[in-house]
Amino acid sequence: MLQPYKSFVMVCARMKSTNHAKPSLRSGADLKVKPMLGGRYRADTRRNDMIPDLKRINLEIDRTHNNVLEFITICKSENLKSSSYEDWSYKDVIAHLTRWISFSADKLESIKNQIPFKDVDDFRKANREWYEVDHNNELNKVESEFEKAIEKYKAVIATYGEEELIKNDLPLGFRIELWRYMIMDGSTHPNGHLLYHYLKRRKYLNFIKVIEETEEIFSLFSKGNSKVYSFVEYEDKDGMIKERVKELSKAYKDKDILKKVIEANQ
Repeated sequence: MLQPYKSFVMVCARMKSTNHAKPSLRSGADLKVKPMLGGRYRADTRRNDMIPDLKRINLEIDRTHNNVLEFITICKSENLKSSSYEDWSYKDVIAHLTRWISFSADKLESIKNQIPFKDVDDFRKANREWYEVDHNNELNKVESEFEKAIEKYKAVIATYGEEELIKNDLPLGFRIELWRYMIMDGSTHPNGHLLYHYLKRRKYLNFIKVIEETEEIFSLFSKGNSKVYSFVEYEDKDGMIKERVKELSKAYKDKDILKKVIEANQ
C-alpha cells in the first residue's frame, strides 16, 4: 500500500506559500489573539484565522484515540494473516499510525528541548521498513504501543504554550504552523487512514460517522480545501476508490460532506 503520510498536509504547505507572513512571536507585539467559541479557538484578528487552542487539540487527539479503539472493535473479524503491504489489515493500519504519532512526539520533544533530530528522508521507504518490522507483531502489542504513543504525544504537546501554536518557523519538515502539525498527526492523518480502510471494506456507516465527527477539524486544517479527502496516493486497484465513493454517495445522498469526497477523488 502506498501510504500518503503527509499528503494531507501538502494541501496546506502549497497554500501557505501564498499567505502573508505571520507576525513574529519573539516579541509578541504584533500578535493579536482572543478566545472564541468557548475557548476552543484563538483568532489572529489581524488575519482573521481561526487557531485551535491546546484544549481543542487535545480534544481532537482524544477523538482520534476513541475512533481507533472503535476501529479495532469493528474490524476485529478481519483475517490478519491474509494482509500484505498492498492490502493492509486493521492491525497494520494501527501499527502505521503508532509509528508516525511516536515519530511526531519525538520530533516535537526534540524541538522543545533544542536537541538535534534526524528526520525521515523518504517516508515511503520508512513506511515499508516499519511495515516489515511490525507486520508480525501480536495484536495486543500493537494496541499497547498505540496507547503509549497517544499518551506521549499528549504529554509532549502539553509542554508547548498557546503562544507557540502559531509559529511557522520551527524545523517541522513542512512550512506550516505548529498547530497544524499537531493536528496532522493527532487527527487528519490517522482518521484519514480509518476513512480509507472503512471505504475499502465497504463499512460505509462507520465511514460516515468518522467523517462527520472530524469534518470541522479537517476543514480548519485544510482551509476548506476538499483535497484533504483525497485518497489518490493510496493503492487503488482497478478504480476501487471511485467505485466505493459512488456506492457511498448513492447510499447516503443526503450527506453534503460527501460532495467534498467526490470532488477530491474525481
